[in-house]
Amino acid sequence: MAALLALLTPVATIALVGAPTTSWAAPYVPQPSNRQVLNFDTNWLFAGDVPAGNGQAVGLSEAAFVPVTLPYFRTHPHKGFPRGDFEVPASWYRRHFALPSGYSGRRVLMEFQGVAKAAQVYVNGTLAGQHNGAYTSFTVDVTPYVTVGGADNVVAVKVDSMTRNDLPPEGGAVDYFVWGGIVRDVNMIVADPLHTDWTFVTTPSVSASSATVNARTSVRNDSGASKSVTVVTSVVDTGGNVVATGTGTQTIAANSAFEFNYNTSAIADPHRWDVDDPYLYTVYTQVRDGSTWVDEHRTRIGVRTVAFNATDGKFYLNGTAVKLRGLDRHESYPFIGRAAPNRLQAKDADILKYELGTNLVRTSHYPQDPEFLDRADEIGLLVFEEIPGWQHIGDTAWQDVAVENVREMVTRDRNHPSIIMWGVRINESGDNHNFYTRTNALAHQLDPSRPTGGVRNFTGSEKLEDVYTFNDFSGGSIAPTVLPWLVTESVGHTDPDRSNDPEQVLTHTMLTHLNVQNQAASRTNVAGALGWAAFDYNTTFDTESCIDSTCYHGVSDIFRIAKPAASAFTSQRDPAKYGAFVQIAHDWAQGSSTTVYVAGNCQQVELFANGVSKGRISPNAYTSLPHPFFQFDNVTWAAGSLRADCWIGGAIAATDTQYTPGAPVKLSLAADDASLKADGGDMTRVVVKALDANNQVVPTSNAAVTFSVTGPGAVVGSSPLVLEGGVGAVYVKTALGQTGTIAATAASPGLASATASVTAAAFTDPIVPVSGAYTFGFPVDVNDRVTGTGQNQFNYAGTGWQNGGDANAFSKDNSWSGTANDTATLAFTGTRVVLYGILDTTHGQAAVSVDGGTEQTVSFTGTRRANTALWSSATLAQGGHTLRVRVVGNGPVALDRATVLAAAPTVVSAPVAASPDVIPQSRYSVRYVDSQDFNGDGQTLSGPAISAFDGSTKTFWHTRWSTGIDPLPHELQLDLGASYPVAGFTYLPRQDSANGRIGQYEFYVSADGSNWGSAAATGTLANSTAAQTVSFTARSGRYVRLRVLSSSDGQYASIADLKIRTSGVSTTTVDDRATGTGQNQFNYTGTWQSCTNCGADLYSGTNSWSNTANSQFTVAFTGTQIRLYGVRDPRHGIAMVSIDGGAETAVDFYSSARQGNLLVWTSPVLTAGSHTLRVRVTATASPSATDTFVVADRVDITG
Repeated sequence: MAALLALLTPVATIALVGAPTTSWAAPYVPQPSNRQVLNFDTNWLFAGDVPAGNGQAVGLSEAAFVPVTLPYFRTHPHKGFPRGDFEVPASWYRRHFALPSGYSGRRVLMEFQGVAKAAQVYVNGTLAGQHNGAYTSFTVDVTPYVTVGGADNVVAVKVDSMTRNDLPPEGGAVDYFVWGGIVRDVNMIVADPLHTDWTFVTTPSVSASSATVNARTSVRNDSGASKSVTVVTSVVDTGGNVVATGTGTQTIAANSAFEFNYNTSAIADPHRWDVDDPYLYTVYTQVRDGSTWVDEHRTRIGVRTVAFNATDGKFYLNGTAVKLRGLDRHESYPFIGRAAPNRLQAKDADILKYELGTNLVRTSHYPQDPEFLDRADEIGLLVFEEIPGWQHIGDTAWQDVAVENVREMVTRDRNHPSIIMWGVRINESGDNHNFYTRTNALAHQLDPSRPTGGVRNFTGSEKLEDVYTFNDFSGGSIAPTVLPWLVTESVGHTDPDRSNDPEQVLTHTMLTHLNVQNQAASRTNVAGALGWAAFDYNTTFDTESCIDSTCYHGVSDIFRIAKPAASAFTSQRDPAKYGAFVQIAHDWAQGSSTTVYVAGNCQQVELFANGVSKGRISPNAYTSLPHPFFQFDNVTWAAGSLRADCWIGGAIAATDTQYTPGAPVKLSLAADDASLKADGGDMTRVVVKALDANNQVVPTSNAAVTFSVTGPGAVVGSSPLVLEGGVGAVYVKTALGQTGTIAATAASPGLASATASVTAAAFTDPIVPVSGAYTFGFPVDVNDRVTGTGQNQFNYAGTGWQNGGDANAFSKDNSWSGTANDTATLAFTGTRVVLYGILDTTHGQAAVSVDGGTEQTVSFTGTRRANTALWSSATLAQGGHTLRVRVVGNGPVALDRATVLAAAPTVVSAPVAASPDVIPQSRYSVRYVDSQDFNGDGQTLSGPAISAFDGSTKTFWHTRWSTGIDPLPHELQLDLGASYPVAGFTYLPRQDSANGRIGQYEFYVSADGSNWGSAAATGTLANSTAAQTVSFTARSGRYVRLRVLSSSDGQYASIADLKIRTSGVSTTTVDDRATGTGQNQFNYTGTWQSCTNCGADLYSGTNSWSNTANSQFTVAFTGTQIRLYGVRDPRHGIAMVSIDGGAETAVDFYSSARQGNLLVWTSPVLTAGSHTLRVRVTATASPSATDTFVVADRVDITG
């Protein structure tokens, strides 16, 4: 998540002296902070427009809104759609939220990472802020407009997505979609009135032995009084140790800001950030108000130097020349435009680095998502970031916005070590001396540590920037005319290709990219070259290379599936660092060329044609490249196969086989990710391929593939999807608060189907609290051609119904009738239904109702527009309902789809038992660890010390192994957050391996974290996967220390889960049949039944049950926690559980097999005193349940 952005208040600046230059090795100690960063992406409502134009009104009817998770905008086909679908003068996003009383006196800010193209932000009906520009972030201080104490607040964002000729990049022709909507994350930042506004950390002097760190920090005092302020900057390594620190003090006047500027102590022997070793430090900025700590802000930095040399033309990273090799990237995705979740943003960076083998990406032609840049920092992908624009320079006001874009871009992103240069010129524009003098000077003022560049497409252009960045579509023939010189685009625009193009076209594009890269490699005074582009992208243009709303300029298609041209880049990876690679660039089909090119980072390649060797050769084509190609001539085709063996170091390191393509016989389906977050917006790409009998893609297949899904998710994309080059992709998206397995199936006539599954895991980010009445579930779209008499099926009655295609309709089809009293009904389970149809000037009206109620007239008349929301029901009781659409008869009625909304709060289906004597892990923090590894599997935090107490048994702390091995003994110190009588610990070893299982140990308890005294416990833990509890006589303290003296493998230590136990806690059990209105009694209201001697699996042999909506029971108790035990069964449903009238949590009592006396829900740790548990029956079934019973067995109360 991006840090707080600068507010537009003048800031005083002073240079302060930093701390003495000494070496630091002590663990970083966090101090109290009033700052919270909350996820603000979930539980929004969206509407394309509000007819009255008053979408900000507090009491607005939200019947026409649908629930969404951000980022979100309208979906669309991946090609062949009109521009007008996304140019909307007003889209509205609304979010209800409640702020606790504890936020009183704090500043409340909303950070929008990207809204296209202009936004107005209203809070409780009042305009709180606005922003112009589709690509830069902005923050709105909403403190004056919100109410704390649990009241309902509503934020409404009006988004203008029309063509905006007053805003870059528009004003002239633009060959890409700017898209629209809230297209990136939204965060809420709650902070003390005295808080860090921004930090800017640089390393002015770096060597192998020392690095100087300069820290600039803007601190705001939004209180009404002058403050005596101390700022402490700590640079912390990945082991949690402070390696440099600096301090500044200043009195800051009321309602003003002050910029601290000082050098910290030097970092001794700095671990420098590099493309192959992207080491990151964390900078913590702590703010003290007098003697009270009030704020902690953090950012990541890399210690490195970057320079373009004007004499030799080379680019230097940490003093070493690096030839830049890269691609340009559009932030544009099929089906969803720019509204891509963080997972997809980070995946693009991974594709560029690991699949395409680049070391540089240009963010063409605008600043891109912070998550993409964060991932670039993490993996060592260099970035050239530029301001929005495409060829056109507007008037003075337009230029002022562009200058502001420079300010916003640099201020937001200048702490990213991956960024090596700022682009301060409008892409491919003409010279404009005054304008570009302003942009260049501002970038240098805001960030003196980086060079600037400005992309042009003609020689002789005035060079105001530090680097001459040039789009060269000559095939690499233009020699530098000024230094430094970087080729920023090449090939794709003039040599496009599609995945289903003939071999000759695909090979030509590949060879042209190779020629450009080879020319750049051969010229020592060229810093490098980028190809246009990484991926095909949607466009507003209709040209020879851009058709069906798609520019085919990428080395990968719009789904990020590589074309042959990608091998020109992938083959340049270092095999020692990124693995061996070999790929045959040939179809091996009748009519194929007799010249066979093989891409690879091999020392030699041996080619076999139908088992006969054509020789083992060294690279012989494009030989200036680090890894030239292999060209085999006079290879005559005969049906069969080609095989290329990649030889490195005298052994075969990789092999590729290309068969003569056969007929498609089956589909394959593969998801990028195994697990997603159940936040309603997370999604992963699912790639579908048509394969022949050799499991090889059939490049001529254009099979139409339909997708279906089971489980708590949905497919986002076209269904059917017509494959190009035998490949395609859709996305699988989660449902808000619904966990489980999502299984997507791809089918096509005549081909064997395929299924891919992903897990929707619990969403645990801290979110902005939702006002109680405004939690909405996941929308389910029902296409008009999904017919039948069951749930979520359209049932048509009457003689006039017809159906047919419409390219702009949902799933490209619709159903219509003009015959009076023809009907369409839809049975569904949910809380609301929205009807979508097709407007047309020839269309008439329908009468719409729910459950036989009053009909409402809905007009289908208007300028033709498909997939348009025409009517919504009111909010309904959760349960079964029937929508009915009746044709009036004054013109055709065309149905497109219905969206069913089901109330779906977070469902607890498998709670972890919280032992009454366990100190909550949420209170732990790492105080010190001697060794930890950060090279996990990419899906889980496997290595960092925090994984020892993150609540997951799949993640684990592991001492360093990927970049060296630290010897025993190992040590982990935890801060428990407060003092407890510590009486033991429970240790769960790593579950997937025996590595690091702890043997001999010592365990200590301390009041101050310094004086440890003698060990509270010593011993040897068993070498097994079982959890092991160690108990000892209680010692009072806040800090604990585990020393590992030996382990199962003699060098590592690991912990999957560590719980610290306390003493002096009592537990009271109350049976479900202990009834009444007093303390520790079940008080039932509504319709309940019970039985005794009902089974040995029940507590005391009793239980109580109901399936009547809103029947409930309460238990009044005195204590600090309560645990609910019930019965799970195939017939059981969902209950809503709450404490003291607070927010309800949905608890699932379903199980495929009966389980009695089972823990189903655990309250949070409560303030000691009187409380009331409330359990309410919803009469809602789980997806697989056959009934809706809720069954109580007992409660355990912790005193």
